[in-house]
Amino acid sequence: MKESLSLVFVCIANRNRSPFAEFFFSKLISEKDKGFVNEIRVTSAGFIPQRMKEKMVELHISQPEPFFGRPLARTTRTALLSQGITVSDGWRTKALIPEMIEEADLLLTALSEQKRTLMRLYPKAAARIFTMREISQWDGYLLQEDYDFKGIPRDGTLWDYVEENAEYVSNILSETENMLVKAYPHILNQLGLKATE
Repeated sequence: MKESLSLVFVCIANRNRSPFAEFFFSKLISEKDKGFVNEIRVTSAGFIPQRMKEKMVELHISQPEPFFGRPLARTTRTALLSQGITVSDGWRTKALIPEMIEEADLLLTALSEQKRTLMRLYPKAAARIFTMREISQWDGYLLQEDYDFKGIPRDGTLWDYVEENAEYVSNILSETENMLVKAYPHILNQLGLKATE
C-alpha cells in the first residue's frame, strides 16, 4: 500500500509554472488542511510535447543545454519568497519520467498538448491526467496553446524571455496562483480527499 498520494505538476522546462505550483500548492495544503500534509506528496517536472519540438526546429530555436538539471528561475524564486516560501539553492529542474507518470495519483499539465501526448503515451494513466486550466475551471488563459509564440521572441532569445522576463513570468505565475486557489478543492476531490470548508 502506498504511503502517500502523488500529485505531479508539469510544465515545459520545470523552471517556472510547475515548481511554483509544487511549492505554492504544498503551502495551501499546510494552511488549509494540515492533516493532509503527510498524505500528499507534491512534486513537479518538465515535458516538451512533440508539436512544440517540431515548431522550434522549424523556427531554428535551440533548447538550453542542459535543458534539465538547472536551478529555479530567479523570477519564480522571488515570487515564492513573496509567499514566504524558501526553496533550497540546490533544487534543480527535472524531466518527467515514466515512473512519475505511472505512480501519479493525479498529474496536472500546463498545456493541453502535454495532456493529449501523455494520455496517448500512457493510456493506463489517462484518467489521472488533467490540465491545470480544466481542473480549476479557468476561463481565461495567458499561455499560447498553438506554439505560434505570439508576443514571444521567435529566435534564440525565446528561453531567456519565457523563463526570466519579469513581466511575462510574473503574469504567468499570478495566473497559476489564482488557478491553484480555485482548483484546490477539485484537486483534493480527484485525490479522494475532502477539503475543509
